[in-house]
Amino acid sequence: MGFEFKPKLSAILAVIHGASVSLAYIVSQGDITTTIIWLAVSTGITAGLSYYKEKE
Repeated sequence: MGFEFKPKLSAILAVIHGASVSLAYIVSQGDITTTIIWLAVSTGITAGLSYYKEKE
């Protein structure tokens, strides 16, 4: 089956990822450690969603 690029899914996940990291920065009041942890978690979630959608 190989990799198939899905621009709509990619765009949606990128917007959600960017918004969540920005929100985490605001909520943590600039605490960079919390922001980095949230960045790692949200990157894992969006990558997992992208992979799951690829397989279907």
